[in-house]
Formats: sequence, structure tokens, C-alpha cells
Amino acid sequence: MTLNWPEPKIFETSEYKKARFEAHNALFWMARCTHSFLKARDDQKHMDLLWQSESKSFRTKIFDGDLQIGLHLPDLELYFCENGIKVPHSFWLDDRTPAYVEAWYLVELVHRDRDRSRFSTDLPFESANMLMGDTKDHNASEVALELDALQKCFERAAGLFVNVSQSLLKNGYIAESANLITLKPESFALTLSFESSKIKESVISIGLSAGDELRPSPFFFTTTESVVSKKNTHVLDFEAETLIGLNSVCANNVSDESLTERLCENVKALINKQ
Repeated sequence: MTLNWPEPKIFETSEYKKARFEAHNALFWMARCTHSFLKARDDQKHMDLLWQSESKSFRTKIFDGDLQIGLHLPDLELYFCENGIKVPHSFWLDDRTPAYVEAWYLVELVHRDRDRSRFSTDLPFESANMLMGDTKDHNASEVALELDALQKCFERAAGLFVNVSQSLLKNGYIAESANLITLKPESFALTLSFESSKIKESVISIGLSAGDELRPSPFFFTTTESVVSKKNTHVLDFEAETLIGLNSVCANNVSDESLTERLCENVKALINKQ
């Protein structure tokens, strides 16, 4: 059964803005762990969160040999994984300050006999959405409906991205099928990237942003960049002509087939511009 898009009005509310804020901070906490333990990269991909298609959840890349941090988005549950297996003692971002999150990390690392001194709250980027300190609590439970709506968007978008990849492969625009769907902690965007078979050293990405200060509701985008460039693209730098607002998709009752075709056309247009 095809998953329906959530009612678009939910993304126009102040509650959704709060939900995006709470969820974004969960991503920041996941990124802090991998940035602490993995070798930093100029493109910051060491912090990418991996989409788990079976569990419909996100996990960090493996660090310190066998560890990952997982996230269940609808209730903002953070948890450790050992050798790919979820372990007990989760942390929920509800009625707890950021200082509690940091303490949870340190305790869990010590419990696993890991070097807690390596853990740092520093990140290689700044965001107005970061909540730190011990004076304000997270309140994920107050925006449970909005978090669930965002989860449904990511689930459906992940399926669409696989269809786009298969179509581009079939028509010779990419050299091999792309299947690594990631969530970017800085920009809060679910993305699928692949190298063009027609342009060397060029990476094309399609994505669904959770929304930002300019566009509060989720929207689709398509971008391209050189694989040899060390320039960090600003998180608000999108090709305007490729943007597709989710509210527009719902208002016009756009089918999955039509949306897949439009995303493919956006990719082809960017390739042809190079």
C-alpha cells in the first residue's frame, strides 16, 4: 500500500516549527558523536545519517569499531547500537535538558569501556536551531503529531528516490544504481546522491528538506556539485527552478509517477547545464 502524504496544513503551524526544532537537535546530537570519533571530512559526510529502510529509522555511520547512534524520529528516541543491534537504555528528548543528553552519552560510553574524553559537543557548523545548556527542556511529546507527519514524508520520499535512481539508470544518466539515502544533520534534508555517467567528477543530489526559515514546509530539491570541490555549499543554496513544495504536490494531487518524472527531469536539466 502506498503511504499517503500527511495533510499539508500541519506543516504551516507553529507546532510543526517546534517539531522541526526538536528533531533538528536530535540530529545535532547524533552528529556530535560521529564528529567526535570519526576523522573529519571537508564535505562533512562523516556525519551523514543513514536511512534504514527496514526499520524506517536513521543511524550514524559506524564509529569506534562497532558503535552507532540510532534515531526513532516520531518520538525522538536516541539509542546506541552495537554491531548493528539496538541496545537498552535509550534516551528520549522529552522533559530533559541538553545537559542530560550529554550526560547520557558519557555514561553510555563509559558503560561500554570507551574513551569518554573523545566526546565533544562541538560541531563544524553553526545553526540558530541549536539548543544547549541546562536551563530549558526539550518537549518532543508536545509535537508528536507533527513529528509523525515528518516521518511519513521521509518514508514516502525514500521510496520515490529509489524510483528516480532506477529510472535514471535505465535511461543512462547514471552509471550505477544509487541506494544510499542519507539525512544531512546541518541542513535537515533527506538526500540521495549519484555520479552522472555523462559528466565526470560531478555529483547530483535529489532531496526532501524538512523545511527552513525561508520555506517552513517540506520541499523537494535537486543540486549538483563537483566531487573535487572543497567549497561548502550553504544550506540555503538551492537551484530555485528545481524546488517542488510538498504543499503544491498535495494541492495539485500530483501522483508518485508524475513526481518521479519531474525529479528525473530536474536531474537531466542540471546535467545538461554542465
